[in-house]
Amino acid sequence: MFDFLFRRGNPTNDWQRSAHLSLSASLDVPEFKGLPLGASFDRVSELGRDDAVEFGSHCYYDLGVAIERSNENSISGFTIVLLDEEGDKFQPYRGELLWQGEPLDYLQLTQENLAETLGEWYWIDTDEDESIIFYEFPSHEIQIELTLSGHIKRFLVYQEAMLADPQQWDSYGITKPWIND
Repeated sequence: MFDFLFRRGNPTNDWQRSAHLSLSASLDVPEFKGLPLGASFDRVSELGRDDAVEFGSHCYYDLGVAIERSNENSISGFTIVLLDEEGDKFQPYRGELLWQGEPLDYLQLTQENLAETLGEWYWIDTDEDESIIFYEFPSHEIQIELTLSGHIKRFLVYQEAMLADPQQWDSYGITKPWIND
């Protein structure tokens, strides 16, 4: 009964996970399982039924993945989880992660070597809990959450750039010109 109440309207309710599921994501294109941002959300049905919906993301805890679904039922972003410090729900992602068409050794990336691998970031914000590095592109934004010791927790890829919003600029104290200026 609770399942019916809490999962009402969830499009993943009838999805079955593929027995031959293989995970891949590309940060620079950006794509998840070969699907670009903006593709129909139904095209990730081989992931199966989600474990939960948190903050608009369909979470697959055992895969280390969350998929953002827009109001238009398209893929508007995805999250790759390497370390779940907040709740120990997510297992670490073990799929392929690509950068410029090449596999990325994401388990060896740290804040220290990130710029030499992905290039100079647009902005970094550090508070008492974590650092967030922002990469801005004309078609998407990549946020990389790091522990205070510089280890990567999550890669978040969004179709809509959060930092394009002037209010976010103020909240992060950004002084650098926007990429499109």
